[in-house]
Amino acid sequence: MKKIFIIIFTSILITTSKFSIAQDVLKIAAIVNNQMISVYDLNMRITMLILFSRLPNNPETRVRIRSQVLQTMVDEELKLQEAKRISVKISDKEVDLALRAMERGNKLSKGAIKKTLKENKVDISVLHKRIKADLSWKELVNVRYGPTVVITDEEIDETLAQILNNEGKPEYRVSNIFLPLENPEDEKQVLEIANRMINQIKSGAKFSTLAKNFSKSATARNGGDMGWKRAGQLDQELDNILKLLKPGQISQPIRTIEGYYILYLKEQRIARKFGQPDPESATINLQQLIIPLAKNAGIKEVEKSIKSAQKIGQEARNCKELGLAAKKFNSPLSGNLGDLKINTLGLQQKRLIQKLPLMRASKPHRSPEGVMVLMVCRRDKEKSQILSISDRRNRIEASLRYEKLGTFTQQYLQQLRREAFLESRL
Repeated sequence: MKKIFIIIFTSILITTSKFSIAQDVLKIAAIVNNQMISVYDLNMRITMLILFSRLPNNPETRVRIRSQVLQTMVDEELKLQEAKRISVKISDKEVDLALRAMERGNKLSKGAIKKTLKENKVDISVLHKRIKADLSWKELVNVRYGPTVVITDEEIDETLAQILNNEGKPEYRVSNIFLPLENPEDEKQVLEIANRMINQIKSGAKFSTLAKNFSKSATARNGGDMGWKRAGQLDQELDNILKLLKPGQISQPIRTIEGYYILYLKEQRIARKFGQPDPESATINLQQLIIPLAKNAGIKEVEKSIKSAQKIGQEARNCKELGLAAKKFNSPLSGNLGDLKINTLGLQQKRLIQKLPLMRASKPHRSPEGVMVLMVCRRDKEKSQILSISDRRNRIEASLRYEKLGTFTQQYLQQLRREAFLESRL
């Protein structure tokens, strides 16, 4: 009798769960022209964002980020509809290549993202749609504005003079999140969202993930990374705040004419002579060991993992041995990260490998994912030749073109929003 009750009860739970999912599929979160975004799609996207951004997966977090995620999904739907309207097509192969690039950029092995999503019951199609929207939008902007963007010799000369004048002065590697303010009546809400994001980052969320999902800047697809900037290169309001930040710090919301910015200062350095090789352009092959730990792990558990990582590092004589030792922890973040430019690494990773001899394990470091140990398998020297004048000018032209296209990108999306029928049901 007891066994029969358990079977019946389990059957009821499964049926109830399926019914709940069916309800979410039918329930509308938003309407974008003639297309709908279901509550089910929204919930899947929220789960994916939480996984990628290291936010706690609890009801409070889900409610807090729901409106932000929905707005991003609305924008993506607009981009896909516009791509369809002017016959811009993105192939499955292009999506797969972008997904693999995403894995390499996050130091993940091939298939790791798909595996993580599957384990958390998120269909890979949710991520595919986001990637397709990003690729479509890039193509749309290039088709519409690319031929009209002209960079003059005078603009290149002016930028080159500024660069030469900045030699020996501070440079800042900075990322940003931009939240536009299209209607003055929305100021309170936009500021609230900006403050909420700052709190999320301080609670452990990845700046780059929030930038990719919520920022309306052209740098969003790069996780908000603006590259190296010199004093005076940004708008005055941003420049004033940037000079006050220390590496690793994020700003409070910065009000500009266009909306609110959040700045994150990654690194600071003294500008080298323009055209000289950058030591951080050197390529290394890197092996990584991650002993997974919960974000709220206790002191004893952390100390135990650090001792274990230290012992493994001392015993591993090469990258192969470190890789074999990492397998028992079943962490998708462990493994060989492949050939990487030093300037693509995070600040802490750079510090760990800066003076690390080849085939020598680094000291264990507590990271958001757990305890990390790195080993440099190979280190190539940076290219020693100095850039020719034409190469210098070509680089400047490409950078200026990117900046101008970024401005057009925001205008394009604003136009699509104004012309669309948008309705939120939440």
